[in-house]
Amino acid sequence: MKKMRKESKKGFTLVELIVVLVILAVLAAMLVPALTGYIRRAREEKEYQTAATVYSAAQAVITDMYGRGKASGSGTLTNGTSTFGSDVFDLAGVNQSAVTSFSFKYDDNFIITGGSVTVNGSTYQLTITGGVPEWSV
Repeated sequence: MKKMRKESKKGFTLVELIVVLVILAVLAAMLVPALTGYIRRAREEKEYQTAATVYSAAQAVITDMYGRGKASGSGTLTNGTSTFGSDVFDLAGVNQSAVTSFSFKYDDNFIITGGSVTVNGSTYQLTITGGVPEWSV
C-alpha cells in the first residue's frame, strides 16, 4: 500500500490572483472620478482665492492713490491703468500670466463697489452688497 503524503500548497492559484486584480480594478475605477472632481474643485478654489487677493490689493492701491492725491472722485481701476495696474500685481503677488485682466469700480469714498477678475480664462464677477463682497463665475 502506498503511503499518502500530505502535500503542502504553496502560492496562490491563478483564479485567486485574477479575483484580486478585478477587485483592485473596480476600486481604481471608482477612485479616479472622485479624485478628478477634487482636483477640479481645488483649482477653482485657487482661482477664487487669486481673484480675492487681487481685489484686496486693488482696494489698497485705490486707498493709496487717494492718500497721495493721485485720484479724485469715483473711477475705475484696471490692469491697463498706468502704473497703478502693475502696483496691484506687485502688491497681490500673483502670476500676471494667470490673471489676464481685472477691472474695479470705486465710488467717491474710494471704496470698490464692484468689478471683475479674469483668472486662467474664468471671469469672476464681484458684487458688493451691504459691504460684503460676493463672487460669481
